[in-house]
Amino acid sequence: MNDDMILRLTGQQHAKLQAHLFPGDGLEAVALALCGRRNGKGRHCLSVSNIVLVPHERCDRFADRVTWPTDFLEPLLAEASKQEWAVVKIHSHPGGYDRFSGYDDRSDRVFFDTTESWTESDAPHGSVVMLPGGKMFGRVGRAGGFQPMDAIAVAGDSIEYWTIEDEFYVPDFADRHAQVLGAGTFEKLRRLRVAVVGCSGTGSPTIEQLFRLGVGELVLVDPDTIGPENLNRILNSRGRHAQAENLKVDVAAHAIEDTGLGTTVISLPVDLCTTEAVEIVGTCDVIIGCVDSVFARHLLNKISSTYCIPYIDIGVGLRADGNGGIAHATGAVQYLQPDGSSLLSRKVFSQRDIQSDILQRTDPEEYRSRLDDGYIKGAEVSKPAVITINTIFSGYGVWELLCRMHAIRDDGSYEFANQRWSLSGNIHDHEAEGERCPVVSRHLGFGDMVPLLGMPELSPRKASIDANH
Repeated sequence: MNDDMILRLTGQQHAKLQAHLFPGDGLEAVALALCGRRNGKGRHCLSVSNIVLVPHERCDRFADRVTWPTDFLEPLLAEASKQEWAVVKIHSHPGGYDRFSGYDDRSDRVFFDTTESWTESDAPHGSVVMLPGGKMFGRVGRAGGFQPMDAIAVAGDSIEYWTIEDEFYVPDFADRHAQVLGAGTFEKLRRLRVAVVGCSGTGSPTIEQLFRLGVGELVLVDPDTIGPENLNRILNSRGRHAQAENLKVDVAAHAIEDTGLGTTVISLPVDLCTTEAVEIVGTCDVIIGCVDSVFARHLLNKISSTYCIPYIDIGVGLRADGNGGIAHATGAVQYLQPDGSSLLSRKVFSQRDIQSDILQRTDPEEYRSRLDDGYIKGAEVSKPAVITINTIFSGYGVWELLCRMHAIRDDGSYEFANQRWSLSGNIHDHEAEGERCPVVSRHLGFGDMVPLLGMPELSPRKASIDANH
């Protein structure tokens, strides 16, 4: 059985393509995309790294076909051969014809023969059609024929997810969800693979909401076991789980299976900073981060960019007043686009914070020495946690996912890239998407690479990254 084929691109890439492919004259146009790959866990994902627009004046353009010079293809094929990447041809159907034409079939056979022979690889390349409204569908070359792309995903201000249309129904448990969000949004949720990294404080209620909303598949990443200190905030945990030191991901997976709503689970009881975790998270359609570690959050941001996946970061800040009360209760939900601003560029943390976090895990003695000498600021020995507050901000995080998939907000989502709340001060503010972060998006769409994500930290001596306790 062939793996599912998925093409991913960013909102800015999609807008660039749409402007070029539909200049307003009713004639077809064409562009080329160079894509990194992530192949594993039943999926072959192509992530757009670079787009080449074939000039209109260099093409013979008609209402139902386009021919273009191959000299634009050759440098992309050379790069694809070197990196083991894919080349995807993208053209328009300005008349709205929602399938490949006979002319497309003949053209694609030549295109796939050329790409396969040049790159000397069995790895597939792609052909995609964009319709006037921006919707896309595609296929890849397989064994001299064609295999449809199972999904095309766009991570922009909104999350678009176009799939092969087949028979679909809304189960009874989701009927009231569909009344609010629409059957189409539930269908998208049902087809998603969502990674939740950190299965404790905010992660546990996030998981609970996602599978009860009907998300099709969850990837749960957390290396830790349940202890007595976790029973006050991990849903479905029991005293027997703490006594037996059961893995957090296993307890969550068993609860999901026992509920019987059809969500499947991939459990990863490993550190995020491992090849296994990064590669499986890289197959997901959405990432939700529920972690404390600065380095883990930065790593998730890098995965988002490298594999073209939208990333929602949920953070909670509680400070006890020392007299049995709470000095302040704050939280934030960040929506990160693969080629947009990052947690780093938004100054959620600094490069120095990242390096300090790495040092704490790789050389604890040196970290403690620098902490004592005052070179590291703001480290906390312990952090209070309250299930009520965790659940509130988990709800905001999942709501953000729904807002990005369904037009819920009156004013759109562009202005809500960074949202912050103070529960103690009854304050909510938000900021718009910022400029592209050159650090995080350096390897946009590269897919699998050596070293993984271009980060030397992903070496055989991998640091432990704690989930949100």
